[in-house]
Amino acid sequence: MATKKYPLGIAFGGGGARAGAHCGALQALKEFGIKPDVVSGTSAGALVATLYSSGFTPKQMIETFQGMNFFKDIVAPSVPKGGLFDSHPLVELLQKQLPYSRLEELPVPTFIVASDLEHGVPKVFTKGELAPRVVASCSIPVIFQPICINGIHYVDGGAFQNLPVSAIRQKCEKVIAFNLFHLEEEKYKDTLVSVAYRAFVMMMVSNVAADTAQADLSIELDTSDCKAYDISKIEDLFFRGYENTVKVLEENGYQRVLPKEVIDFPKKKHKALRKR
Repeated sequence: MATKKYPLGIAFGGGGARAGAHCGALQALKEFGIKPDVVSGTSAGALVATLYSSGFTPKQMIETFQGMNFFKDIVAPSVPKGGLFDSHPLVELLQKQLPYSRLEELPVPTFIVASDLEHGVPKVFTKGELAPRVVASCSIPVIFQPICINGIHYVDGGAFQNLPVSAIRQKCEKVIAFNLFHLEEEKYKDTLVSVAYRAFVMMMVSNVAADTAQADLSIELDTSDCKAYDISKIEDLFFRGYENTVKVLEENGYQRVLPKEVIDFPKKKHKALRKR
């Protein structure tokens, strides 16, 4: 059997602001001396994977999310044509602030999953202009306009692979997956956005099981009572993700190599993406 290219890959699932839990998980991996050789991400997981590959620390990732204003930095209202919001402001923000402009330039190989609307298939990006591909992976149908790349329109990768283990499975000896999404009971809201988003969440949850089964270690991060676009609990999510990951790593025989780091988030909100 041929040797696989990467010893360890990590897959980050989608989940909006719940991705704060991914940051806590990364802090735990750091303290246990676990460094991925390749990462994959869907939706907000694609943003976390990109920030990690760009050299951001877990704490800096949280500060980055705290500094983003949804209606100023991430989206602009649009005439409803393909989506309620135009996410090009986020493309522009990432282009200005990320230290790399192309996927293939990232020090840690990064696989970004989006959904190809024209052909009805998942698309795994491994090269090309970075910012539009990250935003394509985050573009929830109906809520956000599709992102056009080389004449093809893409939406959120969660339609096919919200937990992108299969994107890297054949290239890795071992894959650790971090899942953010758990379907909770929710009172019906009679609005277009609520119905569209709820239906999309159900679709995402249904496709996670197949990818979970392909992971060597799948870690369920506690994101209960947290909404996709509410960053008010993002610090709490960081610590939840950290504790969840430490517990599973210890249960699976991993040994800590660094002492627990005291993480203190300042009250001041940070404006832009900042690399160490």
